[in-house]
Order: sequence, then structure tokens, then C-alpha cells
Amino acid sequence: MSDFSLAPRRRPLWRLFIMPVLILVAAIAWSGFLVLCGVPGRCQSRRWRAQEAKSGRVYDCAKRSVAGFPFRLEVRCDGASVSLVSQTAEQAATQSLVTARLGEILVVAQIYDPKLLIANSPLRQRSPITASLR
Repeated sequence: MSDFSLAPRRRPLWRLFIMPVLILVAAIAWSGFLVLCGVPGRCQSRRWRAQEAKSGRVYDCAKRSVAGFPFRLEVRCDGASVSLVSQTAEQAATQSLVTARLGEILVVAQIYDPKLLIANSPLRQRSPITASLR
């Protein structure tokens, strides 16, 4: 018997790059989804605040930041305040102004359940909740 060996077959290298390319495409698609999801959320937040202001409840935030990439959206508000002018339009002229200030509030929405909002406000001695009647 003659002993001859076959040269090992070379495998194509393109198979090696399939998985990293798929992961990169998935990451780009996920980032695009979060960017597109964030823009309507900001517009919806503005519309909601305007609607609440017409009803006599004014929500304000001195400094707002949005974070939480990639699996949740976090909105952090420093210097949050709520002013209650009235609960109905008829009460606007007769009710006194109530203002509540809060040092910081964090609202979180998970990507897998965006209708569930979790709000957290650490109460510190330096930034207590204060309310004033005017």
C-alpha cells in the first residue's frame, strides 16, 4: 500500500466573520431603536406637561437628563417642582398656589415593559420635600 497524505483543505475565512458582523448589525439596530424611541418619548412628555399645565398642575425640572442604554430608559430630574394652581379651570381664580419642591427624582422604564414606570427619590437632609401655600 502506498502511503500518501492529502493536504489539509483550507476553510474559507468568511465564516469566521459571520457572527461578529451579525452582533454588530444587531447592536446598530438596537441603538437606532432606542434613539427613535427616545425622540417620541420626549415629545410625549412635553405634550403631557402642557396638558397638565392647562389643568392647573405645573411640573418643572431644573436639570433633566436621559440615560439607561441599552435595556432601560432613565430620566433623572434635579430640582423637580410641582405647582398646583387648581384642579379645575373654574377654581383657578379662587384657589391658592401650592408648590412642592424635590431635590432629585429618577423615573425608570424597562424596555421589556415600557408602561411600568418606577419612580425613586432619595430623601436626604440636604434636599427635603418642601411645600408652601401662597
